[in-house]
Amino acid sequence: MSPATTSPDTDRIPAVRSAPIVMVRDAFVAFEGAGGNVMALRGADLTVDAGERLLVQGPNGSGKSTLLRVITGEQAVAAGDVVVSGTALHRMSTAARRRWRAASVGFIDQHARRSLLPERTVPENVALQLRITGRSASTATAAAVQTLSELGLEHLAGRRVADLSGGEAQRVAICAAVAHRPSLLLADEPTGELDEESAHEVYRLLSEIAAGGTSLVLVSHDPRADAFADRGVRVRDGRIAEQWIPGRDVVEQVPDSRGWIRIPPEMLSGAVVPGMVAEPEPAGVRLTVTDRPVVAPPPIPAVDAPVADPTEIAHLPADLHGTVLLSYDAVTAGFGSRVLFDGLRLDIRSGDWTVVTGPSGSGKSTMLAIGAGLLDPVAGRVSTGGADWSGMDRAARAEHRRRWVTVAPQRASLVEPLTVRENLQLTATVRSAGADGIERQADRLALTPLLDQPVHKLSGGERQRVSLARCLVSAAPVLILDEPTSQQDEASADRVVRVLLAETAAGRCVLAASHDPRFVERARTRIALGRP
Repeated sequence: MSPATTSPDTDRIPAVRSAPIVMVRDAFVAFEGAGGNVMALRGADLTVDAGERLLVQGPNGSGKSTLLRVITGEQAVAAGDVVVSGTALHRMSTAARRRWRAASVGFIDQHARRSLLPERTVPENVALQLRITGRSASTATAAAVQTLSELGLEHLAGRRVADLSGGEAQRVAICAAVAHRPSLLLADEPTGELDEESAHEVYRLLSEIAAGGTSLVLVSHDPRADAFADRGVRVRDGRIAEQWIPGRDVVEQVPDSRGWIRIPPEMLSGAVVPGMVAEPEPAGVRLTVTDRPVVAPPPIPAVDAPVADPTEIAHLPADLHGTVLLSYDAVTAGFGSRVLFDGLRLDIRSGDWTVVTGPSGSGKSTMLAIGAGLLDPVAGRVSTGGADWSGMDRAARAEHRRRWVTVAPQRASLVEPLTVRENLQLTATVRSAGADGIERQADRLALTPLLDQPVHKLSGGERQRVSLARCLVSAAPVLILDEPTSQQDEASADRVVRVLLAETAAGRCVLAASHDPRFVERARTRIALGRP
């Protein structure tokens, strides 16, 4: 393998242009699990050039978010070197890394409101990072207003965070992350829960920031991220395994600092792979194919286990098939003087797949909450299983919901100290469902290897699938899901879709808010909110 070169007619990755801002070498990170240590990073290597826009992808649980935390200094490495902007983080104490992080890097979370104070104004939130680094209140506020203006968000300066839409909150969070002028900005799924228009605005802001010389590392499964990045890398099993230039066809396998190259498992299933000999040459290393083939072992069954078909799923009682399970009758929703939607009429029957789309703040989550009896409409009638929610007190609603409705919110609400298995068992007990379905639902959603892991150790995508598994363990026929694939890699998102297709074929109904084209295209009915 000779060093990559740059030319107009090649797909190969350009060589390093200047001194890198990030150098991670042979990094190992382990977390304590129920069955022993779980390796999140296994000798990871990563270089990010100054001014580069890097896209990081990989399966759920492969180590992407851990790698980000290593680069920010939030997570210490058990072994290896981590050098960012010339600072050796692996040699620093926890307190020193915390001080360095506050002054040197910016971080954007998928859930913007986790990093914003709802009771404060937008400028006060943007100024917060500057206050942490020792700026006075007046100086920090002036710098915050200037940052908002530079990024075209001065119209939000008079607002409180609590009054912002999801897209507006994410843009304010970006301003807050760069107000102290960091040389490196890291973002973890910043558009995962945003509609097309809001996501476009986020990428516009990030492009403006990058144009000023800031390096960006973006973890995202959003297909729209390809057009934004200079280079993409894929994490597999705690290592950087592949890299590519978005928009080009060639994907390169990346050797790590120990010389290991990982071939994608989908290429190895029973394939005959030739042996290779590595030989040094002046320009690098040459790999020569030999005539001695090696038969690759088959993949681990738990990873690619087939999704159960509808005949393997407990069907609804015969008298519920084809009936209306959830009904909105002339429903109006809003807050104060603001109307989100007016006069909505919708009947969702057994077997239906209904998706709600629309801009952030258009009322998608509100519509789901009203359907689950968690929120009352301003006007109209909502019934589930033929019963009107408005005629029930809190206890009656809880009992009716236990029988008829199960909800997977946008942010998975799990019992953190418990394992995956215990979370599913708890749901089965509360819902009076059989515990014998736990293993099967875990297998369908590729959670079997994680059953005895505490949920706080899981990645965002894994937590999201556990939340869905809890819904499936219950016997409730109405599945209400808020952005069920927003944190899933492509293969996991496809798995979620196939599982839900089987559930609707067996008689359940799905009502979901989603911006994922793979999810939306399966819908029998689409409700677009916030559109003229």
